[in-house]
Amino acid sequence: MLFKKSLIALSLIPLLSACNSDDDSTDPISPVPTQPLLELVMPETGASMVEDFPLAIYVSYPEGEKPVEAITSIDVNWPKVDIHQASTEYGFIDGDSAELFYHSRVQDSNDAMNATDLERQQDKLWFVASDNTLNQYDRAADQSTAWTLGDDAVFTELAIDEEGNEHIWLYNLAAHQLTHFNSVTGQSTSYSLTNDIAVNGIAISEDNFLLLAEADGQAMVMHYLVDGNTLTHTNSWYLEGFGASEFNDIGLMPDGRIAVSTTDAKENIFLVMDKSELIGAGPIEDTGELALAKQYPLSAEIVQPSGIWSMHDDSWMIITDQAEMFTLDSEFNTQARVKIEFDSINCNQGCTEAIVGGVDEFFALTDNGLVGQFNQDNGSYQLTQEHQITVSNDEGESYRYSGLGKNEASGEYFLVPDQGGEDDKDVLIILNSDFTLKEKHVITFPDEVDGSIFEYDAQGVQYDAGYVYVLSEKYTKVIKINLTGEIIAVFDLDNADVSDPSDLAIRDGQIYILGDHENEEPVPPVSVFDIELH
Repeated sequence: MLFKKSLIALSLIPLLSACNSDDDSTDPISPVPTQPLLELVMPETGASMVEDFPLAIYVSYPEGEKPVEAITSIDVNWPKVDIHQASTEYGFIDGDSAELFYHSRVQDSNDAMNATDLERQQDKLWFVASDNTLNQYDRAADQSTAWTLGDDAVFTELAIDEEGNEHIWLYNLAAHQLTHFNSVTGQSTSYSLTNDIAVNGIAISEDNFLLLAEADGQAMVMHYLVDGNTLTHTNSWYLEGFGASEFNDIGLMPDGRIAVSTTDAKENIFLVMDKSELIGAGPIEDTGELALAKQYPLSAEIVQPSGIWSMHDDSWMIITDQAEMFTLDSEFNTQARVKIEFDSINCNQGCTEAIVGGVDEFFALTDNGLVGQFNQDNGSYQLTQEHQITVSNDEGESYRYSGLGKNEASGEYFLVPDQGGEDDKDVLIILNSDFTLKEKHVITFPDEVDGSIFEYDAQGVQYDAGYVYVLSEKYTKVIKINLTGEIIAVFDLDNADVSDPSDLAIRDGQIYILGDHENEEPVPPVSVFDIELH
């Protein structure tokens, strides 16, 4: 998501002073009553954000840690995502850990523990508690500071710039106002908000100001450019596809995705993106469009399918985010269910991404490039060997993967890493039968494009008759690539047919596409499309 900077000037109004003490005393000062206006801009019809990644269900809890079940607020301090559960616990998700470990932290301040909204700035905790006071607790110095902002304010939301104490924003529920406060100069500006819309969260990241709101039971996100006490609206979106979820806070990830939290006990943190960015035209003009020919329903026990493989006897294998493998007949009726367990890693929710099947064996690919080889013995599958893919980018960093293809004649494997941004070069990786590197080619396209060809998100990879086919989740496309990495064709896929594509298989001149889903949603069918492959 790209945000362009544009500013407007707004006046400053002296408002308050602070009192530093060890006993949390405050010094009330009444604000000047004259207030400028700030418009809360409703989303246009069709403007929406949808789920890109259900972060909460991928979190691992070390022994002794309790699951996060009552989120009050979140704060993105990457690589940590701080989580506050009022009156219960304060902790963080470690984004640097492969399994997204959650760690609680002892909270030395009872006032901070009971906060309505809380944000961390290094060792300082800033918080509000639905009264007229802004609080800061310095954990290193064990010292509290409090500012009282008038007699009748009820501050329920807080956001602070990560650099310094000059740009603090608060939402006053009682007056339906946003207040900008500079704790260094003691100056502030309060903005009366237009539109009677509930404000449930605010966040700042560099020059981006995010506001989480709700009207008539519909949650929405508003984006403003911010420079000090200056705000300029750029866009607004509805949050789509979350049912009756009650959203309560918002943050911005380093890659531009927005994090939102809910009051749900389990699925309570999501990364969302502009739906138009996920299903847009893409940088390359489409060669053609896939025509839906048929759909096969899947059993409800196949939860969050992530990979599919076509067997020679017309049967199928499907792997899921739950680290399970299902064998199915030619009509996708379930025949067997296998639990997948590795020796070297604890395969958490969402770890298993793709599958390659064989006679009495299958290979399961994890997102970090570990391949487990499972062989059947006396009617059950057992792990017999683990292979680690050791290919890295120009910076020496390991790739992450969501798909795996195989040329069964040569034994070669094919991967296109699941990259994060338009500047990260996508590559075609060809491995020998023992999973060692044979070739690596940067993905290219010979003609002019509208944007970056590296914007495509490789969710599925398959080999067929001398070409590699890549399933793009971001634009719901199927991309045809030759064995030197050149894009030959791009085929469009109607988002209404498969809204969250996760993998593809090719059989008898047709493409079978698997769709993902969330726990409360029904398992999507396998969709079959006609395409001219060669």
